[in-house]
Amino acid sequence: MSDRAIDPILLGHNQFFGVNHLEAGAGNESAIYFSDVQRILDVVRFARENGVNAMMLSTHERASALAGEFRKDPSLQRDFGVYLLIPYVAKYVKQANEKGLVNVVTDALGGSSLVEKLGTLWSGGIGALTGDATRILTALVDFEVGQFRDLCLRSIVLHDVLADLALGLDMPEVFATFDRHVRERYGALPGYGTKNLPRMVAMLERAGIRNPFVMAALNRKGFWVNPSLASCEETLRTRPVRLLAMSTLAAGYLAPAQAYEYLYSLPNVESVVVGVSSRPHAVETFGVIRRELEKRAARA
Repeated sequence: MSDRAIDPILLGHNQFFGVNHLEAGAGNESAIYFSDVQRILDVVRFARENGVNAMMLSTHERASALAGEFRKDPSLQRDFGVYLLIPYVAKYVKQANEKGLVNVVTDALGGSSLVEKLGTLWSGGIGALTGDATRILTALVDFEVGQFRDLCLRSIVLHDVLADLALGLDMPEVFATFDRHVRERYGALPGYGTKNLPRMVAMLERAGIRNPFVMAALNRKGFWVNPSLASCEETLRTRPVRLLAMSTLAAGYLAPAQAYEYLYSLPNVESVVVGVSSRPHAVETFGVIRRELEKRAARA
């Protein structure tokens, strides 16, 4: 997977799970609308008809139902790329508050075979006893990926909550372990979410990870772009990195035309994740991205 081209456009998942960074009410409405998994599937199939053949997918509770629908369609299960974002942190916080941490772990192992359960508990348990963060990390990865393993996993992306925690604690070994585990066990491309692109790229270089696949916010408004728009632009111009750009429309402040003209003026922007909830929005957004990609190719 490490040598395979990254999909230039990923269908985003936030709208399916009711995430809206500007309006909680709009997010709730979206969550209600997409509570019917067939509506999510309709958007997936429409995106695919328009040349988008992969999506970002967190391990939200609703993702299990979507994965079940993929399994009913051999073409989706075999060929539709999944960039799995792990872990879905809010899920663990909510469940731990409701039923306790031990029950959360038990439920997470529910779909595994007895051998897999014992193996995962053993590796995680040893990690907990010895304080070995890397052993805990691999156990967590296996918890999260298990029920999605039979899909077309193209990448497994470490959520910025954990990635930035390891970054702040100056633990390059966490990234080296994640990189090796994802490649060897799942044959997928390791990815790293972050809210600080320059520091993450520097850390991954220290961990021996070359030309890393990193997901970070990037838009001309500087919305959620840290530590500054200028420093992120400089990193893209001077460091080897493959960027998966998120928040490209600055939570709706930018129109697609102005957003992607800026984005594709920068080097090393390898892919974008785009949340769409309606057919007209999808047609407009995907069309603009393709035109800007064609312009960039012509300049190369």
